[in-house]
This record gives sequence, structure tokens and C-alpha cells, in this order.
Amino acid sequence: MAAPHIRPTVIPDSFTVFAASDIHGQLGAVDRLLARAGLSDGADRWVAPAGTALVVTGDVVDRGPDSLGLVRRLASLRAQAPARGGIVAILEGNHEIQVLGGLGGQPEIFGALMAFGGGATLRSAGLRPDEWEGRSSAEISARVGDLAPDLVPTLWTFAPYARWGDVLLVHGGPVPFEDLDRFERSADRLWIRDAFYASTERFPEAACWAPYREAGIRRVVFGHTPVERPTLSHDGNALNLDTWRGHHVTLARLEPGVELRDASFLVEPAEPRAIADAPVPPEEVRRLDATLPAIVDAWIAGLTARAPGPR
Repeated sequence: MAAPHIRPTVIPDSFTVFAASDIHGQLGAVDRLLARAGLSDGADRWVAPAGTALVVTGDVVDRGPDSLGLVRRLASLRAQAPARGGIVAILEGNHEIQVLGGLGGQPEIFGALMAFGGGATLRSAGLRPDEWEGRSSAEISARVGDLAPDLVPTLWTFAPYARWGDVLLVHGGPVPFEDLDRFERSADRLWIRDAFYASTERFPEAACWAPYREAGIRRVVFGHTPVERPTLSHDGNALNLDTWRGHHVTLARLEPGVELRDASFLVEPAEPRAIADAPVPPEEVRRLDATLPAIVDAWIAGLTARAPGPR
């Protein structure tokens, strides 16, 4: 989870927003997309006009060819954007938490890290497979700290979610009946899938979404659940940008006053995964989706109790 002092990002209503999700180490594809959109020079310089925001709704790391390089690229653009009247919001996803909790010594989270492509992040940090296979999380964490001391501190700076007018940008989606205070503090929003994405309770009108509706949230941009192409649900009020199933990285352009169904998209092919996921049965994936949020919340509570204040 984001460090306690990292609050949700608020984007002015008048901004044009570019959004992506689940970009998993795809530095080359992201650089090409940002250059095509006029946001960067195709490398490490933010060139977007004032009044422009880039929001990445989590899962920057794991699986792909250069997780560390992508984290560093986005953090650099985030630091540059305010001087040019822009905003770069990097939001946390479940894979960021798997890196933090796994390297932090939480066994269940470490298991998820190593099952779902975490070796790619370790490799991008400079580790060889023999430096993580059969090693303890403490040994791996120490080696990552030696080779890439900025990785873990940067991941702690990712925001829990972003607001842009009536749009919520978040990794997994809103959680039924959860008020915004709990929503900000809980890992539920990082792992939720069908309970939002495939729910027959229409967002934002149904009773279970009342906390969001009452907070002025009527639309959602998210990822986490892979789709072939950008996919609308909830009568056009929800837009899923996790296009890994189509083996592409997608960047959406969202204009003020324009419906999500009228968004425009830029697409780049993804490079092959650097580290494949372990062969995890679907029922185990569902079990982890259901159990990991509470495990993460308990781990974060323990960290906060031992060392209150910003990390």
C-alpha cells in the first residue's frame, strides 16, 4: 500500500488525461506511446503542454523486460511535469504490493510475487536467477537494495488512486459498500475483479455503490482484469485498460466533458514476458484474489504500528 503520507492524486477538471494500466515493465512500448501522444520526447523528458496529466493505474512492475527502467522513467517524468503545468500520477497495483510485501518478508505476499512474474523485476534490478531461486526473501531484498537502492523507496510513493472530476482512476476498481476512507486504506481496491468488473449491480446507480455516488464519482478507469482491447462496462461508465490479453499496451486520451465511450486510444505491441507466471490453477488465483487483501492490510498495519510516520 502507499505510505501513509501519500494521498490520492487530484487532477483539475480542465485537464486532458492520458491513462494506461498494467504496463508491466514494457519500457519500450511506453516510451513510444508517450512520444506519439506528445507527452515525452520518447525518453526521459516531459514535453506535454500545460494542463495535461498522465495516470498509470498500477502494475508497472513484474513480467515484462524492464520493470526498474520503467519505474525510473515514470518517476522522472513525474518529477518534471509540475514545472510544465502537468501531472504524472503513478498509482499502486497489486504487483507493486507483491514486490514491497515480498521483499518485506511477508511469506504469502512473497509467494505471490514469485508466482506471478516477480523474477522479471528482480532481473531488471540486476539479479541472476541463481540469486533468487531457493533464496529467502531477506537475502533477495538485501541484494535488490545493493543493486537498485531506489526501487523499493520509489514504489512506496505510488498513490492509492486518482480523481479527475467525476472519474475515479484506480487499479482494480471500486469495492461494494466501502466508504472512501476505507477504500483508500484497504488493499481490496487492488485485487477486486468480478465484484466490480462483471457485477450486475450497475455503477454508480446501484445501492452498493452509494458511497462513491455520494462522493461525486460516477465513472471509473481501471485495469487488473486482462481484456483483448479497451473494454466498457456499466453502461459505459467503466473503462478497462488492461489490454495484456491482446498483447498490447494501450494509452487512452480522455478529454473534459467527453464520455468514456468516446475516448481515443494509442496502442503499441508488448514485448514478450521476461519471466512467465508460474502454472497457477484458476481456483488458486481466485483464492489469492480473495485472501491477499486482508493479508496485505494486516502487514501494513504491523509496519505502521512498529514505525509510524512516512517511510
